[in-house]
Amino acid sequence: YSMAGSLWRQRLGTDTAQQLTAGAGYDYQPDWSPDGRWVVYSAYDGEAVELRLLDLASGESQALTNNSAVNVEPRFSPDGKRLLFVSTSFNQRFHIFTGELQGGRLANVARLTGENKSPLPRYYCSAYDHEINPLWTRDGREILYVSNRNHIYGTGGIWRAPASAGGVAREIHYEETNWKARPDISPDGSRLVFSSYTGRSWNNLWVMPAGG
Repeated sequence: YSMAGSLWRQRLGTDTAQQLTAGAGYDYQPDWSPDGRWVVYSAYDGEAVELRLLDLASGESQALTNNSAVNVEPRFSPDGKRLLFVSTSFNQRFHIFTGELQGGRLANVARLTGENKSPLPRYYCSAYDHEINPLWTRDGREILYVSNRNHIYGTGGIWRAPASAGGVAREIHYEETNWKARPDISPDGSRLVFSSYTGRSWNNLWVMPAGG
């Protein structure tokens, strides 16, 4: 987890934590690789947010992106061979990207979501659609994310699409209160949990079928 701008590791059931990163920047949004070897995370250096990869055995960290953009929300694929993340590297707008991990490096980076300028009269968001909060399905064949496509208000709905460029996406749930949705899928892949304050003045966790 991230605390005070550094990454920490703590065994469940204990009250002792080990600091994993330190420096002048701000490290956050860690995700652990399925084999337990790596931790990918976002690092803010005061000018950009880049993705970095931490080798837990050696304690060494190396850059995965260097595009002077905002690169956030990295997620390992179920087989640990790919990364899913959000980046503003294309036209400075938030889109979903994927890349292959090869020898600790990020290769064959591809944008999975298209650029769409909406005709809707939005007041609080850009005319261009955005995509955030990505995650993999348990088999790694599809992704889910939050997008405001086709909506005027709010962050948007939860969408499901193939984990490849050009795939057709479909919206499986919408409400205006998905500001901190951060959806995730149950271990058996059948249910989706997300955060929402629908009908209330605070956030709660909600669960629904993962297929919509």
